[in-house]
Amino acid sequence: MFFALNSIKKPKKQFNLLHLETSEHYFLSLKVSLHINQKYDEVRGKLHLCSRSLVFEPKVLKLPLMKMKYSNNLFMKILKNFDHKQIHQVLCVKWDQQMLQEDIDTLDLNQVLQFQKRDTSTTQNELAEKLYVQNKNQKKTVQISNALPINAFLIKVEKLFIINRNPISPYITETSDDNLVFSISRSNSKQNLIRFLKLYQGLNECEDEQQYLNVIVSATLSEGISEQKLQSSLLGNKIEVIHKAKQIKPEGTIYGIFTIFREEYAQFVPLVNSPKGHIIHFTMSDVKYFLKYRYMFKNQGIEIWLHNKQRSLLFVFDDQLQQEQIYKYIYKKSNKNSLQNINKEKALEYWMNGQLTNYEYLIILNTLANRSFNDLSAYPIFPWIISEYGSEEFAINQPAFFRDLSKPIGALNKHRLQKYKAFYSEQLKDKNPDAIPYLFPTHYSSPGTVVFYLIRKIPEFVIKLQNGVFGPTDRIFRGLESTWYTTLNLHADSKEMIPEFYSQDCDFLINCDKLELGVTQEGEIIDDAVMPKWADNISDFVIKMRVALESEYITCNINKWIDLIFGNKSRGEEALANDNLFYPYTYNENVSWDRCRTSIERQALETQVSEFGQVPIQLFQQGHPVRKLKIQPSLKSEEEKKELLKQNQILLNKNQKLTQMMESGDQNIIFQLQNQIQSLQWENDKLKFNLETVKQEMQVSEKIETFTYHYDQEELDKNGFDFMNDDSMVDKSSTPRNNKLNF
Repeated sequence: MFFALNSIKKPKKQFNLLHLETSEHYFLSLKVSLHINQKYDEVRGKLHLCSRSLVFEPKVLKLPLMKMKYSNNLFMKILKNFDHKQIHQVLCVKWDQQMLQEDIDTLDLNQVLQFQKRDTSTTQNELAEKLYVQNKNQKKTVQISNALPINAFLIKVEKLFIINRNPISPYITETSDDNLVFSISRSNSKQNLIRFLKLYQGLNECEDEQQYLNVIVSATLSEGISEQKLQSSLLGNKIEVIHKAKQIKPEGTIYGIFTIFREEYAQFVPLVNSPKGHIIHFTMSDVKYFLKYRYMFKNQGIEIWLHNKQRSLLFVFDDQLQQEQIYKYIYKKSNKNSLQNINKEKALEYWMNGQLTNYEYLIILNTLANRSFNDLSAYPIFPWIISEYGSEEFAINQPAFFRDLSKPIGALNKHRLQKYKAFYSEQLKDKNPDAIPYLFPTHYSSPGTVVFYLIRKIPEFVIKLQNGVFGPTDRIFRGLESTWYTTLNLHADSKEMIPEFYSQDCDFLINCDKLELGVTQEGEIIDDAVMPKWADNISDFVIKMRVALESEYITCNINKWIDLIFGNKSRGEEALANDNLFYPYTYNENVSWDRCRTSIERQALETQVSEFGQVPIQLFQQGHPVRKLKIQPSLKSEEEKKELLKQNQILLNKNQKLTQMMESGDQNIIFQLQNQIQSLQWENDKLKFNLETVKQEMQVSEKIETFTYHYDQEELDKNGFDFMNDDSMVDKSSTPRNNKLNF
């Protein structure tokens, strides 16, 4: 079900785009072996060519990656037809800049070694030995006498960046004097080797990196289109649509070719920035839903959900005409279930009648406002709803327990708000006619906010954004109470929450990989996220957060927050009147790409839009209606009321008994009872609404516990409302030409 997809997938240990710097590109790889010295086997792996570095990835996953940046005076020399004895001599020589400029083939390495008085029984590769030689007594398996001549790279670089994968940790910077020799496997094609060398030379000689990258990417995609057309012609496959495209993923952007064939199937072939190179195939009948997507404030994308895929696919094209062409084709050939035609009034009606939970409704609004789990720059937004994290009582029946949803985060602290307003008044005195005054310098949702919360699940995100480190300990997500405090009090902090806090999966709060996140100023080791006092443990916290989200107070007040984020108070005069005004370039209407006169200006604007937050699409022009709780007419019978209370008491007694048995500590009993707990949970949950209404009618004062154990998302998926599969919410009268959201 769509709603279950509420988090980013954890990356695997292999080399990926998260190991690159921001804006760095990956191009291609060669199979190589790292030679350390004559005593040990070579370390087999891949040498990845990237726009700012070479990265060596050993085949053995427990060994670290080695990143070599061009900016650290990297020098690479080609060794042609060297035997293993000569390779060993190369490892022993102390290379200086003058020698590296010479043709190594013409050097008498024996004479050089004698002149330098070098001991050929040892090499200078101390760092490589420390990293990759696990057993000092291991013997070399390659027989030198029978070995064939090899081609190799000799690399010298001043610094090496070591990327540990088990466990994941910040990059270790090492000063290097090693002679790094990588023999090139004969399994590499000549074409790939030539392309590798040409790209390496171009990347190191270009004056404008971004301009060179644009040329290379464009040329690669153009060649890909020509090759795709040629292959399709030879195979007899008719092409309906073919365009350059980008696949947007949390870890980075993949460049490739998007093709739709007459046989009604589509294909995306990745060509740049795709280490795995997996080709995506799907037929039009596989399409479950699709939606036009605004990416980086440009209406050029399409997000597609497939029946046989757990996660959506987000593609961005060169312009709006290409987007429209592909959108119309998919609309014509698929089941026509375009989210563009979702009837907002019908969705609102379902929520007002209790057929949609608050969680589901917020997911719908995020989706229609072009907030995607694929796009870190426009990630789904969920609100802080609880304001009390130091109390032991989970007081969801008390309004003071909750945050004031009528105010944005930045306006909750009145003293801080006064400083923001004073800052706004100072801007009004600016005589610059192009200056647009604002209140808050930071946005409530940005890539930094997302990775801040997900540091325990995907630490690579933080390491990438922080240039190889986790950052200062006071900027690491420690727990809910401390984060709520800084969100209310720090000058540059206005962040809201993400959907993960209200979903079933709590792994983003647990330090499963035993990351060394640092020590606080008070001497406390940062480990699992610190839970509020009202939560027994992390699982209990996530359950109670979901209960709070579906509580009566939030249900009756969430409309105020929707007005601030997706509604009439999200921009303009209403935003100013409600202290909800952010930096100008977080609003689509203030961003004009046509005004960028140089590549530097465009790059600066892209950085602003992608990294510092975007105000969502405005879905509602008027104030959002209030949902009022209603009593179900079917519960008027006294016998039905008594039966419901009886069933609930039976479930509570069973849960209490199971809890006592689990607390006994017997792991066998715990294992046997887990399934019983899960089966009871759904029955317990189904009684929630009915029991709450009984409580209102009979004026029962005691609290009814309905979410005692794990929230069974799978059962909810089976039995709950699914707007992705309900045709009654789709406006069948709409055509692909009428693409405007009538909100």
